[in-house]
Amino acid sequence: MGRTIKQEFGSLEEEILDIKTLLSKEREYERSLFLEKGQNAKAIKFAQLEDLRFVVGNTWRAEFQISPSTKAKEWLKSGIPVLIQGETETIFGNIYKATDSKLTIQVRGDYEWEDQEFQISKWFQESTYDLYNEIISKVLEDKESISHKKLNWILGFGLGEKPTPPKAGLNDPPLERIFQINDYGVIFGPPGTGKTTLLMQAVEEIKKRNESVLTLCPTNFACDYIVELALKKGIRVIRLGNSTKIKEEVLPYHIDHLIQTNPDQKQIHNWQTELKALQKKANSWKRNFGKEEREERKALRKEAKFLLSTIRESESNIRTKLLDNAELIVSTFSGFGNEFKKGRTFDFVFVDEATQSLDPGCYMALYLGKKTFFFGDPKQLGASYSHPDHLTIHSFLEKAVAFDSGERILFLEKQFRMKPEILGFPNQTYYESKILTHPDATWTQSLDISEAIGSNPPILWIDTAGSDSEEETEGEEPSFFNHTEIQLIEKLFSLGIPKELTTVISPYRGQVEKLVKVSEGNWFTQTIDSFQGRESEIVILSLVRSNSDGEIGFLLNPKRLNVALTRAKSHLILIGDSGTLCQNKEFQELYSYVETNGEIRSIYEFME
Repeated sequence: MGRTIKQEFGSLEEEILDIKTLLSKEREYERSLFLEKGQNAKAIKFAQLEDLRFVVGNTWRAEFQISPSTKAKEWLKSGIPVLIQGETETIFGNIYKATDSKLTIQVRGDYEWEDQEFQISKWFQESTYDLYNEIISKVLEDKESISHKKLNWILGFGLGEKPTPPKAGLNDPPLERIFQINDYGVIFGPPGTGKTTLLMQAVEEIKKRNESVLTLCPTNFACDYIVELALKKGIRVIRLGNSTKIKEEVLPYHIDHLIQTNPDQKQIHNWQTELKALQKKANSWKRNFGKEEREERKALRKEAKFLLSTIRESESNIRTKLLDNAELIVSTFSGFGNEFKKGRTFDFVFVDEATQSLDPGCYMALYLGKKTFFFGDPKQLGASYSHPDHLTIHSFLEKAVAFDSGERILFLEKQFRMKPEILGFPNQTYYESKILTHPDATWTQSLDISEAIGSNPPILWIDTAGSDSEEETEGEEPSFFNHTEIQLIEKLFSLGIPKELTTVISPYRGQVEKLVKVSEGNWFTQTIDSFQGRESEIVILSLVRSNSDGEIGFLLNPKRLNVALTRAKSHLILIGDSGTLCQNKEFQELYSYVETNGEIRSIYEFME
């Protein structure tokens, strides 16, 4: 599909060192953002440690008594990474549960917890960066393995030695092709072509062959979705990763839960009760105590440590057995770090949503599997970086597609999601018109919006040009919003657009936050970036930008526009100011496309 990427580096090592520098810049930038945004001002200044409970493996839960300020309440949600600062220790964790007076934080790793009082502030996921650095070091040290060679070839180096996959069967169905290629491949799946369906069919086939398979995803949402699909198919699946960020329905299949409910756990429970009593006693003394008490506390801590290592060893055996017996293991990249360090490998590794995966996660996938397949669409949005210098970085998947001669790229050409009129523009603009609509495509044929808007076009642009539509910003982190477009969306729902079948998306967080408030939970709204990988029967796309200079900012990114235009199944309603947007060539072409294949209506037809 047109190679637009040129090789920037002289060797694999050079490229990996460049990624390493990029990630450390990103980490520093994230840290500075947190400090600059005055996270301290929103911190819980005074949290009293009330209880510390060992959960499983190296996971603990610390319970604090708090009286949060109103500012802290905004971010006290489960899964949020936090920084716990005492006088003698700094500890990282994630919120497990929060109420008005209690905060439970899940922590990985053993700390002394000498202090009683702490300050707790919102933070960012530092442990992921640590893991990525470890992966990078491994790849740089290990020059001889087959995994290293595969990485070399996939990123466009040493192509002379790259083996050719079997030529026979080049036109076979993708599922068969996955089992013919014996090192690595890319499943290039445009929107609605069933990438995840294919992944699950491959997992079923691997299960029949009694081979092992791991699926890695960049987001918890994607992991949970795969687990749910596996459960429907009766596959024995285990979920790894941070349990504070996992859907409740999926938690019973999380490794920690499976260890805790294992029949061999009875003895461990007794040890845990004993451990809790020891810790309670050891921590009950305050600072000012004498030599004897100090010695006794030391002895108690030593005993607790020994007991802890006994518990861990028993749990580790249960864990190994569980993972060995699983038919599918699903994890985020960071969630699989420990197993990677232990050297566990698989017959197959699948990376889902590979477009949004950071490079070191993809390196790890190549090291974990005899065969590794990357599922994604290089024409959609890559990973979201925070640093302004990193906005145009090519994803690992893009590079893999650009540097391959085509034999390892499995292009899925049949889409099952959207009406042909909705597909038309993205198809001709981004996919050289190679996508076909499958006769069994699944939109609701009978869905008719003519009662609400007077006609039933699959694609409609409501033009706000000439109205008092105006973009605005406010607050300390300005993001655009547009009141006129919000009022129009409310009006469309009041006219009868079915709320339960509709998702409202917008490129700007500012607009989404205002829409969430206005919706009062009656309809679903998300940013374009976070709605990637999902679909909705009706999509209303609020484009927000409206100014006399034709300024449209990051809406210019064709990948973002591609994602936005390919989520709807039966109806796509665009709301935007043609005067501003059509000063840009791509929007001009989109406007003409809608004029020919759908309808252009003026905002004045809907608003007095």
